[in-house]
Amino acid sequence: MRMACPVNPRTVENIIVILFEISFIALAIQAVNIGDIPRMKVAITVFFMTLIPYAAERLMRISFPFGVKIMIALALFMHTAGGIMRWYWILSDFYYDKIAHMIGGIALGLVIFVCILTVILYTDWEITKRSVLFLIALITFLFGVFWEFNETIIDSTVFTTYSGGIYDSIGDTIGNIMGIIICVYIAKRLLDSVPPHERLSCLLRKDQ
Repeated sequence: MRMACPVNPRTVENIIVILFEISFIALAIQAVNIGDIPRMKVAITVFFMTLIPYAAERLMRISFPFGVKIMIALALFMHTAGGIMRWYWILSDFYYDKIAHMIGGIALGLVIFVCILTVILYTDWEITKRSVLFLIALITFLFGVFWEFNETIIDSTVFTTYSGGIYDSIGDTIGNIMGIIICVYIAKRLLDSVPPHERLSCLLRKDQ
């Protein structure tokens, strides 16, 4: 009896990201159909943004931990589809906006995590695991606050309606914090898997 070949996690990740890429094209078409040209441009932009991690891996000859590229694509999808498909408003009773901010917090935290690991890989920087987790939480939180502050500016520039007042911003911040907590947990699990004799940057090696 032949044994089934195990599925390569990287292959699974690539397939999922490709599906998101197709969804961005569909969202751009939908935006044109409803005459929402600003959000059509957003859909096209995030299509290429989703490819940036692949370009970074190739240029720097590293491999991100599994799931990072999926979370980036998911976060971009939720924010883009939320506007074009009007899910921010249709699904407001189900806290779609807050869930999108939570997913965004996870994705941004993982990006910051990868950036820290990359700096460690190419420098002699020695940093403790606890400090890495602290930096992830701090930078992600500050970015979330900065984003909330600038939502009104974005609305007036590209004619969106993402800002919903002070209570909406508080809810978004809570969503961001929940995302940060989840991201820190994921990062801690990954860091704990690093052997004592290895640098933390080994999480970026191609054989990981």
